Amino acid sequence: MSSASPSPIRAVDSPYEQFLATVGRQPTAAQCEQWADEHPGDPDQGRALVHAGWLTARGKQHQGGDDAKALELFTRATKLSGAAGRQAQVGVVETLYAQDRERDAEQAEQALREELTEQPDEAVADLQVFDDMVDMLGEIGRSERALDWCLAALAHPAARENKGTGGGEAARLRHGLRISRALLRRDLGLEPTDDDLAAEAETDAELGEFGEELDRALSGLPSGRPVEVPEDTAAFDGIVLRWVREDFAAVRTRWPESTDSYGDDYTAYAQRLQTDARAYAEAGAARVHIVSATLAAYEEFAVREGRDADNPDTRRAFSRHVVRAHPDESLAWPPPRNGPCWCDSGRKYKKCCGAPARN
Repeated sequence: MSSASPSPIRAVDSPYEQFLATVGRQPTAAQCEQWADEHPGDPDQGRALVHAGWLTARGKQHQGGDDAKALELFTRATKLSGAAGRQAQVGVVETLYAQDRERDAEQAEQALREELTEQPDEAVADLQVFDDMVDMLGEIGRSERALDWCLAALAHPAARENKGTGGGEAARLRHGLRISRALLRRDLGLEPTDDDLAAEAETDAELGEFGEELDRALSGLPSGRPVEVPEDTAAFDGIVLRWVREDFAAVRTRWPESTDSYGDDYTAYAQRLQTDARAYAEAGAARVHIVSATLAAYEEFAVREGRDADNPDTRRAFSRHVVRAHPDESLAWPPPRNGPCWCDSGRKYKKCCGAPARN
């Protein structure tokens, strides 16, 4: 089962954003639920409940989710107004489908569609809900329903108003919906329209540009940084160290000779790490961890352990230490497809480092 992320519209300095920062943007479901309970009436209470719901449904460490508990959390959030309440309804629909309660799921789906049609709220947030429903229904094999939602989304005022424009969240969503429409029509065996062909051509061009940028960033290392796999591959964990965005420039300045392969752009750097994580998984790792580190925490570890911070072995030792001693500070890879991306871009994993085109 996939999972959805909160609305992309957020206040950077809101209490919930501050909470996420304190846990390295890797909270547990229990922490999110507790935050919601302790902040009744906060604008982000629903967002925290939705976040808790998806973490519960999937299970943070991929040990299986709890659909009943997830449904309870989503249902609580639906009683709240605004974008989070509607995001929660997406969660209710998907969880009901996961429980094979198809009739209940279809009724919940219809209720959400009627609400979006009869009680339009914030235009961009509504468009995000349509997009989530398209993705979810497509993923569970209900392509006809997904296409119906996609066509409704493209007829939404927010999509029509941004037709032909290149910037903004609504324009980005419209672009993705046009691509989804083309793929769904092909999946259903329908003849592509001129707009479908145009959307596919635009996508091919974008992928070509992205590939060229990534090739430039990774020049000289065609298969990425070497991934060290233990000789006994029967049972091992893969660990990928990620420097947080805020420290990226400082790390590049500190160790230019060992970070040449990172590239100057954080997106290319994140894609390198995605490649490393995938390589561990394909090599048979039982689990893959991404450790998000600050330069200050790393240097504190080096001093405490009496190690040379400039030695790559110290970075490996630091990563292992975090996974063993502070498991809550490492993220199981891959995260839920509809959850926040591990690179802290603020976008969903499936729309960011987990996008099929980038993998």
